[in-house]
Amino acid sequence: MSLRQYNTELGLLLEKIVKVYLDQDKFFVGQLKGVSEDSDLILVNVKNEKNKLFPKILIRNTYYNFVSVEEEPFPMQALSDRIATIFSKGHVNYIEDQNIISILNGKIIVDENGVRGTGPSADRVKKIYDQFKIDLEQD
Repeated sequence: MSLRQYNTELGLLLEKIVKVYLDQDKFFVGQLKGVSEDSDLILVNVKNEKNKLFPKILIRNTYYNFVSVEEEPFPMQALSDRIATIFSKGHVNYIEDQNIISILNGKIIVDENGVRGTGPSADRVKKIYDQFKIDLEQD
């Protein structure tokens, strides 16, 4: 894996709840807000292994061993597959590195926070998105 691929993957964790392990017994859990080119991290709303709260911390890349996702990532590929059932082939494009779904050449954009776009097609996508979220909560 190249450094560029590594940084792309790390970038996909932005806004997610992550656990950053400093060593065997020490860690921080918080929302990943930023990553530098050198893989330094910024976390907000952070707790350590002793449940001490920190509003924001910055962790140098030499100080942590690994990072894990604490919440399930939103299943964008599955949502893309579901949306693709109502549009003709080639009109739904899941762009993995941006974690978005582009529909009708960008006229409608879907991310894990919702649907951007207007018109009857966007309304249909919003209904699919809303039902998908309900289905996720019931699992």
